[in-house]
Amino acid sequence: MSTTAKIDSNEFRTKYGPWALIVGASHGLGEAFPRQLAALGMNCILVARSAEKLQALQGQLESEFGIEVLSLTQDLSLPGATERMVEAVGSREIGLLVYNAGSPPYAKHFLKGDMADWSGLVVKNAQTLMETCFHFGGEMVERGRGGVVLVGSHAAFGGTKKLSVYTATKAFGANLGESLWAEWSDKGVDVINLLIANTDTPTLRAHMAEHGLEVTPEMNIPIPEHIVRVGLAQLPNGPSFVFPDDEHPQEGKPTRGQHRRDYVIESTRITATFVGDD
Repeated sequence: MSTTAKIDSNEFRTKYGPWALIVGASHGLGEAFPRQLAALGMNCILVARSAEKLQALQGQLESEFGIEVLSLTQDLSLPGATERMVEAVGSREIGLLVYNAGSPPYAKHFLKGDMADWSGLVVKNAQTLMETCFHFGGEMVERGRGGVVLVGSHAAFGGTKKLSVYTATKAFGANLGESLWAEWSDKGVDVINLLIANTDTPTLRAHMAEHGLEVTPEMNIPIPEHIVRVGLAQLPNGPSFVFPDDEHPQEGKPTRGQHRRDYVIESTRITATFVGDD
């Protein structure tokens, strides 16, 4: 399947509808996901901190695509965020969960940062992520269909200077996603980690500006709309898609994502020897 293959909207809604929950839906990838899902006919629930941005996006989606949209203003770094999402969703059936939150508050040496900010990043990228997958993923498994997209980062592959807590929490998300894929792939629920490098978003531009840097055409940084198209097309092909490395695979050479899949399958086989395969 081409990484940018056209998605059949009827098949997509049947598998992942009728509602998509997009967590972190204000700008960049968080805006591109609901726009493309709305174009497929999916109703959307938008979650982010900025009420103004959410209301603007909600109005645009409802007007342009004629879908139902619900917005929830919520800081995901605060305890109880998942409970508020569950309450807001109510009886609506969430067939697709997109967890797109998790940018670092800043790039800074660990000891020069603020512990409250680091703790909030851990809550957002680990605790709230885990609780959200547990609740809505559990409902999908019960129904026997659904999908989960965890937007991650190449930072998950190892530590780096000035991004200590960010890399640590992104590793948590990547391992959680691959483990859930191993547990849910035979239960009708697709899970994929969309592990991306730098993306031309307002957040990236703001971080760079703080250090006297700017995005230039020569950097050839991918745009959110393209990454989202690839991610949604690859949803059935978990557990991980490493962008842009896996977008143009070389014939006869496994991609980084395929290496991740092989590792999860083999690791699961070995683990079953000690804990069973029930």
